[in-house]
Order: sequence, then structure tokens, then C-alpha cells
Amino acid sequence: MNLQQTIQRARELRRQDQLEESQALLLELLRQHPNDPLVLFEVGGSYDVLGEARTANSYYEKALDKGLAAPERQECLICLGINYRGLGDSETAVAILERAAKQFPADNSIRAFLALAYYSDAQDDLAFRTLIDLLLKTTQDQSILAYADTLDYYKDHLDEIWEETA
Repeated sequence: MNLQQTIQRARELRRQDQLEESQALLLELLRQHPNDPLVLFEVGGSYDVLGEARTANSYYEKALDKGLAAPERQECLICLGINYRGLGDSETAVAILERAAKQFPADNSIRAFLALAYYSDAQDDLAFRTLIDLLLKTTQDQSILAYADTLDYYKDHLDEIWEETA
């Protein structure tokens, strides 16, 4: 099998919940191609699904450093941000996911995870604004869209209290 075929087989094994077999294939591939960004990314993903986030992150970071291209770069940044948040480093998670949102502005999932990272980083207002903005951008629900202008206003005025003048 060539590199692409081996990666495809490892992904199939992962989908079939044969995680150790998938990892064994990828670790052998890594031995043969230690600087290939796609291989590094896939090895990171293998460790990730095995619950070894710190190890996964080291491979994700190497893959990015070696020039991992989209669409895998996009997924890699999301996984890296999610893992840092899960490991309690919300500041790093925010930085990674903000970078990802700039690189891939059309990817709405990045902003959803970014909102979670903001929340974990005690930036509740920014988390809420990000989610409202995402909702307004992606919803097809007419009952929400009927109030789009109002929601758009309030996302930037979360703490506003009205004072009656009568």
C-alpha cells in the first residue's frame, strides 16, 4: 500500500472502532515518513481518539509546523484547540481557534468551538456574542430571523438596562 492507501485504511479501521490496529498502521507509516505533515496529523488523530490529548497535540503541532494543508489543516486546528480547552489551557485554545477562524472564515464549526473556549477562558460575553452571531448567520428558522435585527443589537449590548422616562 502507498501512503494515501495506508491512511485510508487506518481511517477505515478507526471508523470500525479498531483503534489499536489503526494506530499500528499509522505508527509504521510515521517510521517511514517522519516529516510528512499528513502522517503527523493522522498519528495525532490516532492518539486523540485513544484519549491521549497531550500526545495528540504534539503531533498536531508538528503537522502544522511542517505545513499541513487544508482541509486537514482546518481540522487539525480545531482538534488542537478543543484539546487545549479540554486540558484546561483555555488561553491557548482561544489563540489557536481565533487563528483558525481567521484562516478559515467560512468554517462555522470553528466559531462554535471558539465560543466554548471563550467561555472556558471566562470571556462569557464574548462567548455569548459569538454564538448569537453564529446563530444569526446560520439559522433558517423564520421565528429567529424575524428578530434578527433585535438579536444583532443585543449581542453587542448584553448588559443594557432600559430606563423609563415616563
